[in-house]
Amino acid sequence: MVGLLGFIAKLAGLRSLPLLNVAGALCPPCLLACTRTQEVLNPINPTNETLPKAMALAKTPALYPGNRSLPQAKTLSFPSLLQSKLHPCPNPSLKPIDALLGLSVAFSPAPLLHLRHRRGVRAPPRASSDPSTLEESFENPQKDATDGLLQRATLVGAATVASKILGLLREIVLAAVIGVGPVATAFNHAAVLPRFSASFLGGVNGPIHITVATTLSKLSKESRRQLTRKMLNIMFLIGGAFSALTYFYADGIIFLTAPGLQVLAEGKLIREMAVNQLKLMIPCILVSGSVAVGFGCLTAERENTYLALSPSITSIAVISSCVVYILMKGLSSSSMNSPLLGVFISSGASVGSLMQWIMQVMIHKNSESETKFISWKDFFNDKDVHKLFALMLPATLSSGLVQITSLTDLYFSSFIPGAAAGLSYAHLLTMAPLGILSSALILPLLPTFSRLTKHSSLASLKENLQKAILLCMVIILPITCTICVLAGPVISLLFQRLMFDSSASSFVSSLLRCYSISSPFWIIQELCAVVFYSLGDSNCPFLINVIAIFMNGILDWLSLSVFGLGAQGLALSTSCVSALSVLALLLLLSKKLGGIIDIREMRGPFLLLLVCCAISGFTTMLSYRMLQFFLSPISILRLFRLAELLSILLAGILGSSAFYCPLVFGQFPGVFLVDSLLKTLLNR
Repeated sequence: MVGLLGFIAKLAGLRSLPLLNVAGALCPPCLLACTRTQEVLNPINPTNETLPKAMALAKTPALYPGNRSLPQAKTLSFPSLLQSKLHPCPNPSLKPIDALLGLSVAFSPAPLLHLRHRRGVRAPPRASSDPSTLEESFENPQKDATDGLLQRATLVGAATVASKILGLLREIVLAAVIGVGPVATAFNHAAVLPRFSASFLGGVNGPIHITVATTLSKLSKESRRQLTRKMLNIMFLIGGAFSALTYFYADGIIFLTAPGLQVLAEGKLIREMAVNQLKLMIPCILVSGSVAVGFGCLTAERENTYLALSPSITSIAVISSCVVYILMKGLSSSSMNSPLLGVFISSGASVGSLMQWIMQVMIHKNSESETKFISWKDFFNDKDVHKLFALMLPATLSSGLVQITSLTDLYFSSFIPGAAAGLSYAHLLTMAPLGILSSALILPLLPTFSRLTKHSSLASLKENLQKAILLCMVIILPITCTICVLAGPVISLLFQRLMFDSSASSFVSSLLRCYSISSPFWIIQELCAVVFYSLGDSNCPFLINVIAIFMNGILDWLSLSVFGLGAQGLALSTSCVSALSVLALLLLLSKKLGGIIDIREMRGPFLLLLVCCAISGFTTMLSYRMLQFFLSPISILRLFRLAELLSILLAGILGSSAFYCPLVFGQFPGVFLVDSLLKTLLNR
């Protein structure tokens, strides 16, 4: 392409031709077509018959703004020759109006040809003789890829924020209704298997979702439909088998997961409530696999908005069940401690899972042109099914081992009254920002990583992974500092009402600080796991998680029995295990990809981030205390929650600003990625 432009420049008699990155602005099919067109014009042979035609092209008017076609004389065949060699972009997701190729000609010190592949319908660029203006019109392909990633991340992130807000509202309602009392303890022990099935195995970014999405992204559209249809049926049958086992062995499951209930004073009553609630939440186990396969299909089709909003359905169902119970029984202390309240909450969770499944069935039914019956021979003979299960089973076991790590915390928490509910609230607030960041960045990166591994583009894979890690660290670290400093006020503002008293607020805030330490490690662990799955390797995460289980169990026992740290020690153990797991995954991934991060080069940026964290924490604490002093008159006027909310928000903003100021002045690379993300948010 560059040779073609240089040849035309010589024909036109131009002295200097500033060739910007024109070929890089073209889509690959157009670039290939232009290369083929270059072969038609022979620059070595001056008697080529196309020479007079090219000279005629040089006599056309100077500038053609926008996308207007060139006026062609009858003897001029070069533009038609070029157009005849251009092939349409093979991406079926692009509509014809979404793929526009603009062509303009200039015979000044400006570029000769301006070829630009534009996505979407925008106003045509105005022609200008100013070289700086024309230089801005040329786009770096790496910048285009980053902007496309940020735009998809913005849309999914907005949907995820809405879902997380509803999830937070659900927990606020539950905390006000059940607090950390017996009903809350029973519900958290009963929800171990349903939560594991619905939220982790069958949820967004779960192992089934990730493996299905990465596998379907590599298949054709028809093969994708066939594999999705088969997997939906298979996972529903598997879910039915596990649901039956859970129903018949519910008593034994509660005994194994919460042995401490046999020791507590109210342990027998709590155990009976937990068994009944577990049986009511069996539909969560039944449909979890099918829902996860549907999520994977939507991700492969780049339809991430619905699956980001999907968890909000369960939140709405649980909130509705609590509201109905309060309308029926009132807000008395006896009604709040009744086992019937646990029945309503468990039923709401089951209804929410069933609603997610029904909506996915409707979506897939509308997308299918015909219904086909599947025999068991198709399952045994389908190589795609075999490959998917070969990747899914280790990934599911690996994710199961991660949950067993948290299950050890719940196992030991059964010996501490109220610890199960407190750990649940603290873990939710820790995971809320992580879930938003995970859905906003990891979901759009899934197909990208899969295609890069398919084409063996390991250099691009490492570059994208480094950018994702850097962006996540720059975003999550100020949030972590703010949560650690303002844990007490945040818990008091959100949860302290009705059954959730001041002692419960102090207890949960201490757990929140201990859990927040693991936030940066958790998000990096998710990124590394996605890369391993894209590479078709699920054994490494599996082995790391096996080791993490034993380490977490040992640390839990030491913190509870030897050091006497209580529930806070259980949360600290989980954070330590997450940090060690990330270190091991990065080392294994570096060997597989030939090095990810140069420790010597990253030493300075990491130290700068630590200094920024210290500055941010100190600024947040000082700002909160000063704001409380100045806003004390509002508290006297019975507007305590408004004053507290303003203090937390302003202190968090000031603390985050203090974190970013040194990075901006030091020109830290991650700040520019955050700036691009903010611009994308404002432009949507």
